[in-house]
Amino acid sequence: MTAHGATSVAQQLSQGLYPHQVEGLAFLLGRRRSILADDMGLGKTRQSVLAMTHAEPEGPWLVVCPASVKHNWEREIHLVLPDAVVDIVGPAPPPPVGEASWVVINYDLLKRYSPELLGHRWRGLVFDEAHYLKNHTSQRSKLSTRLVNETLDDPVVHVLTGTPLTNRPRDLFPLLQLVDHSLGRSFFSFAKRYCAAEKNDYGHWVTVGASNLEELAVQLHGVMLRRRKDEVLDLPPKVRSWIDVDISEKAREALNDAVRSFLGDSVSEPQRDRSGRRAGIGQLSSARRKLAAVKGKHTQEYVQGAVDQGEKVLVFSAFQNPITRFSRHFGDAAVTITGETPVQDRQALVDRFQNDEDVRVYIGQIHAGGTGVNLTAARQVVFNDLDWVPSSHWQAEDRAYRIGQTGTVNVTYMVAGGTIEEFVRTVLERKARIVDDLVEGRSIGDGLDADVLGELRRMLKRLEGRFESLGDREVDEGELTSLLRAASDEYIDEQAAQLGEASRQTLVPVSESAIRALAAVLSGPRRAVYRVVSSRDESLFYTVEAVGADVTCDCRGYHYRGACIHARSLKEALVAGQAPPAGYEAVEP
Repeated sequence: MTAHGATSVAQQLSQGLYPHQVEGLAFLLGRRRSILADDMGLGKTRQSVLAMTHAEPEGPWLVVCPASVKHNWEREIHLVLPDAVVDIVGPAPPPPVGEASWVVINYDLLKRYSPELLGHRWRGLVFDEAHYLKNHTSQRSKLSTRLVNETLDDPVVHVLTGTPLTNRPRDLFPLLQLVDHSLGRSFFSFAKRYCAAEKNDYGHWVTVGASNLEELAVQLHGVMLRRRKDEVLDLPPKVRSWIDVDISEKAREALNDAVRSFLGDSVSEPQRDRSGRRAGIGQLSSARRKLAAVKGKHTQEYVQGAVDQGEKVLVFSAFQNPITRFSRHFGDAAVTITGETPVQDRQALVDRFQNDEDVRVYIGQIHAGGTGVNLTAARQVVFNDLDWVPSSHWQAEDRAYRIGQTGTVNVTYMVAGGTIEEFVRTVLERKARIVDDLVEGRSIGDGLDADVLGELRRMLKRLEGRFESLGDREVDEGELTSLLRAASDEYIDEQAAQLGEASRQTLVPVSESAIRALAAVLSGPRRAVYRVVSSRDESLFYTVEAVGADVTCDCRGYHYRGACIHARSLKEALVAGQAPPAGYEAVEP
């Protein structure tokens, strides 16, 4: 590709990205297989989709990830490729290989569908939250490696993780196998050099330590990129994301039926029970409570993943069932505040979360635990369920986003797809744009405090002409449902279009240097070949080759162990920006 053509393509790929994402895109496109180990919230998914589809435009592509983020992948894919056919593989048939250009499956289902997956010719594979594969002897790790090795000769492979694996070199080995790095050839050789491997009193090798970490970091240069949030200067102070979770059809219909019952009298005078409450409010509350319980397992998995990546997390729910579930799961690693927690005990719990490194999770009932406390030790905020008064969310979000917070706060909402929660999400997103522009502590006004059901009623009133056209005839449930769905879809589409425009306007302009760096990668890797004499036999020469950031050697040591002094020495010089060591004679590629 010419320099001009590369620059033009780089500008197109960079549209709608933050500068650090453009740099990540250049990294992923620099080699066919790479490890992107950025912190949570830096947009690894978007970078991977863009790089994957540019490197292998035809597909098909396979994404392997935890169950809790499968629908998030579908959303990100459609943001980049609106017409893409995405198959989310669930626990029930049909098999996961069909006409879809993208197949998304969770790690727990790899074994069940391995015959279909292994027989397919994937052009690209993504392993998200790859710390799930940290044990190289586990079945899921072996299946993942087979997926890479038994497809096309050279598929694109992206390994994504937010865990700082260089602190535990052993966990890094299966990832190096997936990206075909030379250090992934022999675990024994890798463990002896980088895991401080030694035999215990029983003669067994212990490989849980760490050694030669500075050397390991140099050898990973060009194959693994890790950036922390505090190193990325272009992020806004708060980033919200929405994860769609799978729920049963029974739970979905129970909530939707309750909403339809509650709103069904919007075409007439609201009915009241003996206590004066709107008819259907009890049914609605019961359905929301059951839905929160169903979503709890997905939220628990997501929060556990964040904790595994070294994060402290705030997790909120309006209902007791998920709060109890989280408390039992995280045990002593969590503190919990609900309306039942004595006021005089709450500050001590907050102090434990803020100051004790062993306490990783703050579990709060959204009203009692989401106000009046400072929780800046966390940069991750997760909502299991959606409170229908938006200001409750802003209050809870700002427990982490306060004076004393030095990093970007990532707020994640778990949304039950195919339910009224999708409408709630739209309302929250729209109002969040307004709230983010206000100074902390300033009143957000009546319009923003209004609950979501009020928003729904206003939406229906705006479209009341559709109901008036029905005249006096009785409306059955099916017809009413159809009208409500049509009105909701129209309103959501309108709001989503406005939000999309607002999102584009808030992005930081990409620097020319980032564009040039991406263009340089698109132009093709630089290749250099050197000849070096053997230290044991001066009549013997080895060939050491550098292609981009990868360095290989044709000596026996490199062939068997994936590393040798010749390749290591050249890699160290290249990473340091120095000339090759003495004795390296450049030859024509």
